[in-house]
Amino acid sequence: MTEKEFEQLPMMLTVDQMRKVLNIGKNSAYELIYQKNFPILKLGERKIRIPKKDLLLWIENNTQNYEIG
Repeated sequence: MTEKEFEQLPMMLTVDQMRKVLNIGKNSAYELIYQKNFPILKLGERKIRIPKKDLLLWIENNTQNYEIG
């Protein structure tokens, strides 16, 4: 997903939109949303949304730098 495509997404992402942003599969996406520190908004029994700005913060806070070599 390009930066322009990301900017055009709505403020509240579906699980499918979030997984496309992160380039992960459906199972991995659902594993993420059930982690304690992952930012979700539950709307009723089955509807889940992820705030786009909180997803960006989560990415920044959970990115680790590795040294190669």
